[in-house]
Amino acid sequence: MMAVDLASFWAENFATPLCRYYTPIGTLTYGLILVAAVAGTWLLLKKLKIDIDKRFFYALLPFIIYGGWTRALRDHGLGIYGSNAWWWCSPPIYFIIFAMTLGALLAGLFAQGRWKIEYWKVTAAVGGILLAYNLLITAMAGMPNLPGFGIIAGLVLGWAVLLLLVRRLWPASRAVLTPVNTGIMVSHLLDASSTFTALTFFGFYEQHVVPSFLINMFGPAVMFPLKLLVVLPVLWYIDKSEDNKQFKGFLKIVILILGLALGVRDWLTVGLASV
Repeated sequence: MMAVDLASFWAENFATPLCRYYTPIGTLTYGLILVAAVAGTWLLLKKLKIDIDKRFFYALLPFIIYGGWTRALRDHGLGIYGSNAWWWCSPPIYFIIFAMTLGALLAGLFAQGRWKIEYWKVTAAVGGILLAYNLLITAMAGMPNLPGFGIIAGLVLGWAVLLLLVRRLWPASRAVLTPVNTGIMVSHLLDASSTFTALTFFGFYEQHVVPSFLINMFGPAVMFPLKLLVVLPVLWYIDKSEDNKQFKGFLKIVILILGLALGVRDWLTVGLASV
């Protein structure tokens, strides 16, 4: 009986929703895994003596984009990310991208020690090769929903201009809207713009539990104030905290990943959709 109950619990909360939606229990579980993964990654980076600086960001950026892009290609069953390849769904894809990124980082560190090539260049080059494959697959498929793709691009551009105007016209805002924080905020507004466009104009649905609850109550536009009211205070708190600069930079990269990877995925999922 216990085995049957466990099997039913697993199927109901993890196996059946995979690639389709999230349950409250699944969301909580994945959230705890994320916290553990963030802590473990921080300890690993300290062990590897990798500084959290712009070079580290350059090394990671191709993999952040690759993760979101790959998830979008999986949504449409393109390339090696076919519809039966469940491991390219969330959350299994996170473990795959982490392993690929870690492997590229280690290769970069090896090259740096052996041939004096800066580690981030090797790591970024590996990510660039992965992006080249995704670009080829996307080019072959085309972009059927150019209007949706364009709407999202326009919304993000509008938000970026608005934030820059706020920085320029309201000097006090620069305490929160630093150049780095503004970039992170724009990445999350890309996610919000993609979600808003997908749900409002193209019949998509929200998979995540909390956004789905809020969208059902207030409509898809709620994603914009939600992002502003959550992400900006978190960034402000990180800046004001007494943690060391390295750790604060690491936390900001984590927040960037949560916005940019999801934003790229949703943006391209809309653009690749048949209309």
